[in-house]
Amino acid sequence: MADMSNDYVLTLVQRALDELDDRPVDVSARRAARIASLLGETEFAVYLGLELKPVGGHPTANAEDTRRLMADPSLWGDPEGPAEAAITRYMASRSIAWGPDQGKSSVHGLAAVENIIRMHSDTPSNYDSALMQSHMRDIKERVRHSVFAALCAWERQLTYANVNERIFERFRSHVDALLAEGAPSLLDQFSAVYRRLRTATNDPSSPVAEELSQAITTCRRILKAVADHVLPGVPNAKTDAGHALNDAAYRNRVYEYVKTNTPSGTTAETVNAAVGGLIERFNAVDKLANKGVHAEVGVPEAELCAIHTYLIAGELLSLGQSTTKEPSSP
Repeated sequence: MADMSNDYVLTLVQRALDELDDRPVDVSARRAARIASLLGETEFAVYLGLELKPVGGHPTANAEDTRRLMADPSLWGDPEGPAEAAITRYMASRSIAWGPDQGKSSVHGLAAVENIIRMHSDTPSNYDSALMQSHMRDIKERVRHSVFAALCAWERQLTYANVNERIFERFRSHVDALLAEGAPSLLDQFSAVYRRLRTATNDPSSPVAEELSQAITTCRRILKAVADHVLPGVPNAKTDAGHALNDAAYRNRVYEYVKTNTPSGTTAETVNAAVGGLIERFNAVDKLANKGVHAEVGVPEAELCAIHTYLIAGELLSLGQSTTKEPSSP
């Protein structure tokens, strides 16, 4: 769903839900197919594409139209792929439960279903005709219910995603403002990390291990730069417990800063645990890079390092805003 905001798709979902009972089932199905395609819900998008296929036309062209609904059209024809699953679902929804054709499936799309209902409505009523009409109406209602269930699930999913998106966006705006005010060079360093991760993912010719290693090195430098900003190192300085607070001991300086700038010991323990976990992530990605790891394995780990570095940098800068504390004398 690149460049497509959750708010926009959620609006489409809610409109389709609100008007579900007032629109023909094929209209609701087209709306749901569009949303499924946007969300990458390939199996459901293809299933609805089969429901919406026109009466007649060129079979190859019809199949191509349905294939365009797939997030990855190359999976068309894969026996284990989403298109085959969609076809299985489509056929199962049309299983005939009566008469000499019991157990077989009718293959009519919604357009043909409407034509069959209309045709039998215009002919003298008889038992077989009534059964056929009932079967076709059941097909329509099953489609309507499937669309309703999918729309409800997407509404819940997107509403939840929007809450998370807004929370992070507020945090991001706050942190970017703090970085711009107190440590503008860190913004450039974060950009350098993201560029290297993007190169490792998108450029097949790039040395992945080297890109990951450089990205993690920059994350380490960012964490040290934040420590230098909030609690600069002092030669021979130590904490009350005897831990060094010199330039190289930036991890100790972070812990000391957190301890002296949080209102409760519990909060300090939480932040310090996050810092310790981040440094362990740095070491883990370094090991992966040294082994010549592939991008699909190493990049997600490195991305988590970058995200956690950003979160911890923001939390540390937020503790004292732009103020700094002098360490105790040796």
